[in-house]
Amino acid sequence: MNAKIQVKTRVPALFDASLSDHEKTLEDHISAQQVHSRKKVTHPKTSKFYWLDKVKKPTSSTGGVSPHYGVQIKHQERRMRFPLFTANKEAAAALASRIWTQIVSEGWEAAIKAHKPQDANKSPETATVGALIAAACAASTARKHSLEAYSKAFRRVVSEVAGIQDGRKFDAFKGGTKEWRERVDAVPLASLLPADVQAWKNRRLRAVESDPLAKRRAITTVNSLIRNAKALFGKKVLPFVEQKITIPRPLPFDEVGMEKGPSLRYVSKVDAYAILARAREELDENEPEAFKVLILALVCGLRRSEIDHLLWRTFDFSRGLLHVENTEFHQLKSEDSAGVIDLDADTAALFKGFRDRNPKSLFVIESPNAPRAGRQARCYRCNAVFERVNEWLRVQGVDTMKPLHTMRKEIGSIIASEYGIFEASRYLRHSDIRITSAIYADKKKTVTPKAFVGLLSGSV
Repeated sequence: MNAKIQVKTRVPALFDASLSDHEKTLEDHISAQQVHSRKKVTHPKTSKFYWLDKVKKPTSSTGGVSPHYGVQIKHQERRMRFPLFTANKEAAAALASRIWTQIVSEGWEAAIKAHKPQDANKSPETATVGALIAAACAASTARKHSLEAYSKAFRRVVSEVAGIQDGRKFDAFKGGTKEWRERVDAVPLASLLPADVQAWKNRRLRAVESDPLAKRRAITTVNSLIRNAKALFGKKVLPFVEQKITIPRPLPFDEVGMEKGPSLRYVSKVDAYAILARAREELDENEPEAFKVLILALVCGLRRSEIDHLLWRTFDFSRGLLHVENTEFHQLKSEDSAGVIDLDADTAALFKGFRDRNPKSLFVIESPNAPRAGRQARCYRCNAVFERVNEWLRVQGVDTMKPLHTMRKEIGSIIASEYGIFEASRYLRHSDIRITSAIYADKKKTVTPKAFVGLLSGSV
């Protein structure tokens, strides 16, 4: 009787009769499946079942999917992708297990010769800094300007770690820059250990320990260099890089952490309204291009690169809008940088007046320099105007390293103060509101403690 009650408790029965042998077997099977579902079954790499979720149908650069499976195998810090030449997943997994077994028992070369004969006679390219940069840039989907920033940062770290501090680095016209780059690119990756990078970071920071301001700047620089250089070794890029070159382990930036950065909070030290009034008085008629640049930065919140290639067609004067978008002359910092800026009536009328003066002009900011292609695309066509604006702003008391960019921060601070962080983030077109929150204070109302009202004046 007790047994019956116990069974009924475990599996609700439709009848009060005892469970049949078949029902007990079914119950045991269900219980076993429940236990199995709670316990993850692991298989050795020599089993095809291990490779069932490892084999994949690769995607081509055009977005198409191969009909056949392939697998990426890693052993002893070496990684390679093998084609499996079958559309049957179980057959692909079985072949992957055999390749793995051969790699372990006979070595990489034997497995490559048997299963990837087209690569058997290819010796892997020497893993140098230059080879890594070339392979990573070919594999990455990042923007060209971003890839240039990654490469520049990595070369700078390598040159300082390896002691390649040639003064001709900045001599681009006489070949000094090219020579310096070639020396850095020839450095073997295997010679760049994380311990070397960590020591380089510590040297940079200790050199300015006695100067708080210099140390703040050094931390920002070191973090930026590490963050950008590490992008060349990203998880999405490295598997493709390792198909081209053999990457030594550990990676140069493994376990090398970034320093806790200084506060990015922007503290306004300028009077934006006075600057605008003075600019209208001094620049509007005498230096109209500089005046337009200042208005686009301080009122519209545009970045320097966005101003540089801004087209008149992006203005919608009938609706009072400015469209910030990708054009044939300029790619935005990110997709999130695109947006629409509302123009007040005065700003819209001001730029419409400039437009009417030269209706055939393509760019908002006039410059004798044409847009540059290729590696020089990062150069500003209006650099002379930007430098003039920076010079003028410094005279007005804007003593920051980048006075023009400070104007963008100033309008962000004003919007955050008047309308809040969310509206400031939208106005500046930040990709993440956390960026806005880290830089600007959300201060829409004046907040003072009422508990002490009258105490300091002597009246209660």
